[in-house]
Order: sequence, then C-alpha cells, then structure tokens
Amino acid sequence: MNGGWYTSVGQAVDAVKKKIYDVARTALAEAGEDEVDVSMGYIWPAQWFDAVAVTAVRETPTDGTIGMQRRQHVDIRQDVAITTFRVTADEGEVHDRAYKILDIIDTVIRTDATLDGTVLWCYADDVASDGITAESEAGWGRICALSVTFTARAMITRPV
Repeated sequence: MNGGWYTSVGQAVDAVKKKIYDVARTALAEAGEDEVDVSMGYIWPAQWFDAVAVTAVRETPTDGTIGMQRRQHVDIRQDVAITTFRVTADEGEVHDRAYKILDIIDTVIRTDATLDGTVLWCYADDVASDGITAESEAGWGRICALSVTFTARAMITRPV
C-alpha cells in the first residue's frame, strides 16, 4: 500500500472504507463465520440473522498546521453497524453474538493497525449499543445492534 499517504481526502476516505469492509469480510470468513451478511451500507432483505454494515464515514483534519510541504494529518471515522437477531427470549444470546462478531473484526484490526499499510493507524474508537429489546418490540425474538466507529489516521500531501 502507500503507508497511509494520499494526495486527496477522497482517496484516503475511499481507501479506509474499502479496507475496513475487506477486513470484516476476511476476518469473519477466516473465523468460520459464513452466516453473516457483510455489506457496504445496509442490505435488504438480509440473507442471515447476523449482519455487518460498513456505513457512514467522515474525515476531519487534526489540530496541526499545514507546513511548507502542504502535508496534513486527518482522522477518518468509519462507522460499522453490527446487528444480530435470534428467535429467543434470552437477551444475552444476541448480545454475546454481536460482541463476538465485533471481537473477531477488532482483533484483526488491532493485529495490523495500519490495515496493511492503508493508514498510519486504525483502532475502534467508539462502541455503542441500543441496550435491550423492549418487551413491546420483542415479538418473536431479540435483536442487538452495535454501532462501532473505527478511527484511522492518514496523511494528505500535495499531488506530485
């Protein structure tokens, strides 16, 4: 890869989004998790009860100034939604499953925090859950939805 250096914000954001998608697909496949939908954005209808959706992405420059070389560090925040559903009354079953999927993806990213040279570094920065399935919404089962944000650092430099 390019060591996390890009000539435009568009290149950097696109590379991070695609790489996190690829990492999620590969990590789950290597873990034998072949009944998980992994997609760019949300898909419907879903094929499986478990899903990983690579969703919103945003970029912000860091606090440093741009020097004579016109280089600037940027933080790229990539959101990933993990949802699990089971026909069960056991809330713990869906939560355990969602966090297992997150653990598989996060472990691979932490093992190679540069995403194979795509960025300078990348880590899970924020994880949120909706809590529990309300009894009035439970219907035939339980669902767990995790919202995970991976933050990556890249360098934007002038075009050559």
